[in-house]
Amino acid sequence: MFELRRDPVTGWWSAVVTDRTFEHSSFAVQAQPVEGSHCRHCDDAPGDETPTSIRRRTLRANAFHRIDSSKDSAAQLSLSEVESSSGSWEILVGPRGHHERLADALPDLAHALIASLRDTMRELAAEPRPADEPRCIQVVQSYGMQAGSRSQHLNLELYAIPQVPHWLAEEIGGGARHHIKHRSCVWCGLAATEESDGERLVLADEHAIVFTPAASRSAFELMIVPRQHAADFTALDDEAITATAATLQQALHSLDALGDPPYNLFLHTAPVGERLDQTFHWHWEIHPRLRVIAGLERATALAVNPAAPEYAAEVLRSHLHRSVEQRASAQPV
Repeated sequence: MFELRRDPVTGWWSAVVTDRTFEHSSFAVQAQPVEGSHCRHCDDAPGDETPTSIRRRTLRANAFHRIDSSKDSAAQLSLSEVESSSGSWEILVGPRGHHERLADALPDLAHALIASLRDTMRELAAEPRPADEPRCIQVVQSYGMQAGSRSQHLNLELYAIPQVPHWLAEEIGGGARHHIKHRSCVWCGLAATEESDGERLVLADEHAIVFTPAASRSAFELMIVPRQHAADFTALDDEAITATAATLQQALHSLDALGDPPYNLFLHTAPVGERLDQTFHWHWEIHPRLRVIAGLERATALAVNPAAPEYAAEVLRSHLHRSVEQRASAQPV
């Protein structure tokens, strides 16, 4: 049986399977490592690296070509019709030899990576661009070949996109509509409700609330919403960066309940220059890649989630609790 659930922000629907009891093995999908042992990021590392050195590399400049499809049919489009090229594709990589998961990085290195991300986003936002060209900086981490990973090296990717992508645009619009109607932030409300109710809560610390959204689009999906309301991730100071890195690592560790699954991590923050202080709330999302997208989803764009978020939260929350207890029992008396 499918239970249709509507996302309170975007309005998108998900079909969630709620009448099955799953074995743990149903979702124990192991991340496949990137083939080969050669790592170009290790080869390129300078000799004076420190244990927390983060390198910024540009993979593509002018990475996005804008093509006007209104003049002719799509079948007639060619690269000769490119009107402009802009944006970029960049990667932040850790020191030589660091092929560990982000969840397993030492706290100082995780802080350095997230701080470098903030600083790089600030620099990208300051770069000149046409006055009428929007810019969205999309941050992504892909772990495991099933999630599209191209390197085993500890990294985060940044895409400076000359438009606001559809998913983020829907969130921005949904946040604005909710604020107009209720005079409050929809993400603040979601986080408070999930913490109070507890059924879909995975983790709550001083910095953020981590939960499985009620209308999750993928099995074991996680959302990390900071307690402090802010639209722009780049406004965080170093203390907040330390906190968000720690929460992010804990959230990723909860996925160890499934073994070592592949996932996509991404950051949603306000587009460059957009004043969305009241209506938007920056947040992380984690989408494990545990199954192949099937026919119904392709035919309808209706996300099908075979694991009820309530079930997923119980599995992930229980794993974190056991991990805490094991670490406490391992401490010398």
